[in-house]
Amino acid sequence: MSIDIVTFTMNPAVDVFGVTDEIFDDSKSRCDKASSEPGGGGINVARNIQRMGSQTMAVFPAGGVNGALLKKLLAADKTPFTAIEVADETRQNFAITERKRKVMHHFVFPGPVLSETEFQQCQDSIFSCAPQPRYLVLSGSLPSTVPVTFYREVITKANQKGTQVMLDTSGPALSESLFAGAYLAKLNRKEFASLANTFNNNPSGFDEHADMETLYQQMKGLVAKGAVQVLIVTLSRGGAMLVSANGEAYLYTAPKVHIVSHVGAGDSFMSALVHQLNQDAELKTAAHYGVAAAAVTVQLEGNQLTDLNWLERMCKEVHCESLKD
Repeated sequence: MSIDIVTFTMNPAVDVFGVTDEIFDDSKSRCDKASSEPGGGGINVARNIQRMGSQTMAVFPAGGVNGALLKKLLAADKTPFTAIEVADETRQNFAITERKRKVMHHFVFPGPVLSETEFQQCQDSIFSCAPQPRYLVLSGSLPSTVPVTFYREVITKANQKGTQVMLDTSGPALSESLFAGAYLAKLNRKEFASLANTFNNNPSGFDEHADMETLYQQMKGLVAKGAVQVLIVTLSRGGAMLVSANGEAYLYTAPKVHIVSHVGAGDSFMSALVHQLNQDAELKTAAHYGVAAAAVTVQLEGNQLTDLNWLERMCKEVHCESLKD
């Protein structure tokens, strides 16, 4: 069976969700409704894509008790995966919802220490599929011991094999991966603003709170310089802006919704986007589905987009506007 989409997660996790009445200082905060889910950007993407109907494979390192649990959870979910065994322990993250204030507290921990041999084995495993996939999703952070140039090296190899790379990371791993030949990058406004120190010659930088016209011109400038072929910046109030090298530019506006959790919303965006592209949808349509997927996921507990009928309904509520100079 050929794999259309490979997702790669260098820093996976077991995501533990719980609910408590109130979080107390210096005392026990008793939780209920505990559940454990496979987590990490690319793993979340693969689980969604599998549910949507594209053939996918999640590739990730796994170690220790948490690594074994992660593999068990994915097997139960029937998500195809390739796990590279590593010596250090896979991390756990915690998302605790407090009923009293109706807020979620998301605790994210560092990843395992990987040796050079281990992270090179991870890189080799990405390209073990035959034939090579149409799309490779590089999603999530890098463990501290992995060079920030790691994704750049992966992008170069993927291009040589004719695979289009979808990039969803942050920090130095993001800035080091742009201008390396990735097809698409998705980032939020804070991540986009952080690029100013590396790629912007304007002393005022990229203002995270700039108006839409300014954001459009800044995105257009990066794309024109060859950062990626398609750049998507998600907006804090919902929605996104897309600018492509072939001249497409769109502003998507999502309806105001009740937010339960932001966990996995960005991954749902990428899931719907790449699945639609794999179904040969136009870029405009694929991004429209991405915005709708994120708008649905923030209204759900957990880290997954489970109601695909809701996704279709939400698509009708997302507005798309073409942008022009």
